Amino acid sequence: MQSIKKTENLYIGALSGTSMDSIDVSLLKITKKIKIINTVSLKMPQDLFILMSKLSKTKSNLLLKPTKELKKADEKFTLLTVKAIKKLLKKNNVKKNEIKAIGSHGQTIQHFPFSKKPYSLQIGNPEIIAKLTGITTVGNFRQTNIANGGTGAPLTPSFHEAFFRDDKKNRAILNIGGISNVTLLLRNQRSIGWDTGPGNCLIDQSIRTFTNQKKLFDKYGNYGKKGDFTKLNKTIYRILNKSYFNQDLPKSDSTKSYDFSSLYFEDKSITKFDWISAMTEITAITIMESLIQNCPVKKLNIYLCGGGSKNYYLIERLKNKLPKNWSIGTTNTLGIDPMLIETSTFGWLAKQRLENKKVDLKASTGANLALTGEIYSY
Repeated sequence: MQSIKKTENLYIGALSGTSMDSIDVSLLKITKKIKIINTVSLKMPQDLFILMSKLSKTKSNLLLKPTKELKKADEKFTLLTVKAIKKLLKKNNVKKNEIKAIGSHGQTIQHFPFSKKPYSLQIGNPEIIAKLTGITTVGNFRQTNIANGGTGAPLTPSFHEAFFRDDKKNRAILNIGGISNVTLLLRNQRSIGWDTGPGNCLIDQSIRTFTNQKKLFDKYGNYGKKGDFTKLNKTIYRILNKSYFNQDLPKSDSTKSYDFSSLYFEDKSITKFDWISAMTEITAITIMESLIQNCPVKKLNIYLCGGGSKNYYLIERLKNKLPKNWSIGTTNTLGIDPMLIETSTFGWLAKQRLENKKVDLKASTGANLALTGEIYSY
């Protein structure tokens, strides 16, 4: 690859999702359109994964009272992010001074937007990332959203609005990460986004339980499709009765709200496949019920992104619940890899912050129109 001048609007987006299985970084060229030049993914070390998982279950406010373990995880995660970024630069023969900024989301450890003192805590120190890479870094996106009156999530609707709206078609962008969120891009209407509830979190937890942590997710939905979720209808409806699903929009959810261990019970007539199938069914039902309830249109094109876009059994269950004249595909159709939407989002958000452009997330987080993220110079 030839050397690229800084004037070509190169940015890097860095993210680790709620599955905590890897750090993903993307090299982006952003103008009125977005081009993903290349990407690097580093697998999360087992010791760091275990430490982050433990921290995410902590009940006390780690933002106010950071522990030694939190500081240790933050340091390790930050250095791994730097490693991934440097690998991306080397892979593409790009110099650090050719990158305008890094948009670094970090790894969410705690997310409590509705507590008395709302907060969202991510590890991955943007100040240190800037110093060690020699590249201006934008971070603390969720914290600034909360400071401006929002819930801190979802943040992707602003990106979806910028790149996926079609004035002649009704579209929904459905991101299935640990939590599922949707952005409605309806004709002649303002975009709106919200968290529908669990995405992969319960599925991932059940897989890890039954494989003793040897597998982190249900690859292609191969486990779920072997099960019979109807054996666990009572458990499914126990989740569906949670008050979250009746809350008004906009709203933000957290993986903290879903604990597979509190649902599980031993019964020889119920296999691990049945359990995983049931957790998949919960995701499918909550997504489709939320969409149907909040999207009163006859024709809708749904585009999937996130890790759930590779769970073919989940997609099958979603299709099974689709209203007539609704369709479902992936964002590949719209020109962006479904697994790279979020890294692209944070690269784009970094560009907005660097250019002092306010981001409108009122309809997805409730935040006032404001600058999103904080700039750290090297």
